[in-house]
Amino acid sequence: MASLKILTLFVLTFQSVITNGQQPVSRLSFFDIDILRYCAEERRGNVMVSPASVKATLAMLLEGCQGATEVEIRSALRLAPSKEEYREQLNLYLEGLKTNTSGVILQNANSVFVSDNLKMRKEYEAMLKSIYQAEVFKMNFTDIDGSVDIINRWVSTKTKGLIPAIVDPVNVNPSSDMVLANAMYFKGSWQRSFDPKETTGACFYDQGTCKKVQMMSTRAQLKYAYIDELRAHAVDLPYEGSRYSMILLVPVDRDGCAPLIRDLPYKNLNQIVSHLEPYDVQLSLPKFSIDYSEDMVGPLKSMRVTTLFSSSSNLSGIFENDSPYINSMYHKVHMTVDEQGTIAAAATAAMVVPLIEDGVQLQVDRPFVFFIRDNALGLVLFEGRIEDPTPFVESAPAKAPVSPSSPAQLIPAGPPTAAVSKAPQPPAAPQQPIPITAPVLENVPMVARRWAHRN
Repeated sequence: MASLKILTLFVLTFQSVITNGQQPVSRLSFFDIDILRYCAEERRGNVMVSPASVKATLAMLLEGCQGATEVEIRSALRLAPSKEEYREQLNLYLEGLKTNTSGVILQNANSVFVSDNLKMRKEYEAMLKSIYQAEVFKMNFTDIDGSVDIINRWVSTKTKGLIPAIVDPVNVNPSSDMVLANAMYFKGSWQRSFDPKETTGACFYDQGTCKKVQMMSTRAQLKYAYIDELRAHAVDLPYEGSRYSMILLVPVDRDGCAPLIRDLPYKNLNQIVSHLEPYDVQLSLPKFSIDYSEDMVGPLKSMRVTTLFSSSSNLSGIFENDSPYINSMYHKVHMTVDEQGTIAAAATAAMVVPLIEDGVQLQVDRPFVFFIRDNALGLVLFEGRIEDPTPFVESAPAKAPVSPSSPAQLIPAGPPTAAVSKAPQPPAAPQQPIPITAPVLENVPMVARRWAHRN
């Protein structure tokens, strides 16, 4: 039984200054939560997954699967039982990965590196080229160094050099049959910029430890909701054009990320988005970057995709005289989030902030969950958990002992101080309480706090 090496590449770069087909596509979103949950269970620290890229690779495999192997993949992806139906679902999904808007670059590339000793079925190769626009390369895997160089040069080109290499001679050997690769590149500019002048040092708490990070700040109208079932705050940070957003989920408790991710299947992202409403928000978010790698075999096995990775695998639709199985699925991600991106009108508008009647202060000073979402189709491109905003971290002792389970620090009542450079300050609130349309969550321990005042 031959072994098939699967390579998946995931790249995300952010530069931030700041249909009828939607329903079948949205069924695929259940997979997004599952893969994040099982990846997060595997390890501590930062986690990042591109469910879009994993799905694209599994979809290419699905075309060559039969029997239990096909059923397990189809079930994990929540696809229809009929090949014609699930191809329609996947086509809608793949078309969504080709869409670019002003301020956002989204590129998705597929490639297959196949041993020149094997004969791929013509119909399978034709399908890869027509549906997945995959490049097919014949490889001499006995030339290990040459094979590694070809694969890594393809990776580097498709990821704009952010991932210069994903395989080394240990990963490729003369018995390799095929490497399937998917590379995704995303570069987005915030619709509303973070002013670098407002970025300051601040504490980010993880397990009771204060880590000094560079905390960005902005004051803007953003969609926000407190999700009671998850004990978490949700805020939508749109990219230019508003088709794509980063959605942040910030738990109330400093150690609340694990239960938040555990409970996401019961309050999925589409439901969370439906609760979001526009508020004037004072947001503080750490600059961060991720270099993350994972073998996806473990998480997929936890999702009951097991036959694919065993000698019982049935991939007989790929090669004419062989039915390989998969022994590894490489996953590598790079992501950066900072202030840069949009300038001119957005930066100028950031200098003028109207008086706020109803607003939210949200300080992201604890581990949180994020999603990069296509709002038009409800597709999740990238998702993850940030426990350590890696760049700009310095060891800094907390001023006072902090319990890992301590609730979020309450922010003093009243409007924020200078959220944005030169922003006019709201007048002081009168002594008598003023009814407001949104609830004032005074008695809930939160990292966010709402305020009200008269014009």
